[in-house]
Amino acid sequence: MDILRPLRGIFVLTLFVSCAKLSYLTEQGIGQVKILTNARENKEVLSDPKIKEIDKEKIKKISAYKKFFYEYWQKKPSDIYEKTTILNRDAVTYLVIASKPREIKAKKECFPFYGCFPYLGFFKKESAREHVKQLEENGHETYMRRVLAYSTLGTFNDPILSTFFLYDEYGLAETIFHELFHTILFIDDEVDLNENLANFFGKAMVYKYFNQSKKLDKYYQQEKKYAFLREEIVIQSKKLEEILSDEDWKSKKKRFVEVIFPESMKKKCDELAIDNCWPVKLKWNSATFSAFNTYEKSQNEIKAFSESFSGDLKDLFQFVTKKYDKYREDDIEDTGKSFEKYLLGK
Repeated sequence: MDILRPLRGIFVLTLFVSCAKLSYLTEQGIGQVKILTNARENKEVLSDPKIKEIDKEKIKKISAYKKFFYEYWQKKPSDIYEKTTILNRDAVTYLVIASKPREIKAKKECFPFYGCFPYLGFFKKESAREHVKQLEENGHETYMRRVLAYSTLGTFNDPILSTFFLYDEYGLAETIFHELFHTILFIDDEVDLNENLANFFGKAMVYKYFNQSKKLDKYYQQEKKYAFLREEIVIQSKKLEEILSDEDWKSKKKRFVEVIFPESMKKKCDELAIDNCWPVKLKWNSATFSAFNTYEKSQNEIKAFSESFSGDLKDLFQFVTKKYDKYREDDIEDTGKSFEKYLLGK
């Protein structure tokens, strides 16, 4: 019953969406049901001799992270991550982001009752590729990437997924804290802000959990380097936006993404002594920059905003939640002002 009840929303949507979106929702609904029905109690998985010991250890760690998270925030634990689903693929979903060539703005996909999203996720890789093909035939630039973890935001009791096991220790902890944060705070219709807040609090919770260690110090230093690298991408993204406003934007954009941007990234990686210069390995276009901005664009603003709370996460969280309550009580969203702008005083 817990599985079937939320799916009734899909049946209601059939009255309001196009055939293409209906097909998408149906496929996603089936994919989600498979993940839930194939989930087994963690105790059962931990006693299964077919499961690798290293994966069992990660299941135990996830349970420890969850316990720490809800105790820290003094929230009633949800039933998330009480079960585990073993997948037979390299990702749980495949995310597709699209943008028009002359702008860095993700194409929004909207659904009645559920709001709008700057991407679509697919459980089947072939479906994601078909969507990419259709978007590109319609003149969009696209970016498709693997997703190892995601949240249904309380719609279902999400299980642990075997794709989580691909993360290293700190990456796994940050991912779990990120997804758990969505269970205690979610801003309606503001995907960018939700991801940026979860990114910020997820990283901060890693520091709280592991406290002090030499390994953590190394992780800190690496994160600082990547933060500087992300700042450089934001700077370069703004330069591209200027190029796109020029009459001769096509040729200038081509040179930017093929020559100027890779050279800038390589230079920054060398300055920071980063061996794995991942931005150089990606194929960048308007959609890639749009995808990056969805998850990173407000990180510096949120970090600066948090500094006024002297590193007190609980005070910061309380302030954000009270602000959001005030935002909804005063119907500020009816004025067209987003909560992000309201929160950050834009």
